[in-house]
Amino acid sequence: MSRTVATALPVWFAVVAAVVVVGLLLPPIDWWAVLPAIAGGAMIMTFVIQVSLQSKDGLVMRMLVTVTGAIGLLIAASIVTLIITTL
Repeated sequence: MSRTVATALPVWFAVVAAVVVVGLLLPPIDWWAVLPAIAGGAMIMTFVIQVSLQSKDGLVMRMLVTVTGAIGLLIAASIVTLIITTL
């Protein structure tokens, strides 16, 4: 597994876990308010993971892949939220 994917997976798993926890604990109408907080947490987690590595080669690419994946997961969560709240 490449270093790019290896550093992105913890953030992606954290985003999925946070979305599932929010989906289970909050009513659907409140999901919209929490998704930006999850995005912010993912960005901070990305920065902390990338800066903590000894190798700075490819930092921008690793951060780009991680953030793009997190945003993609949140887009999917937003679409599911939209579908559930409009039913």
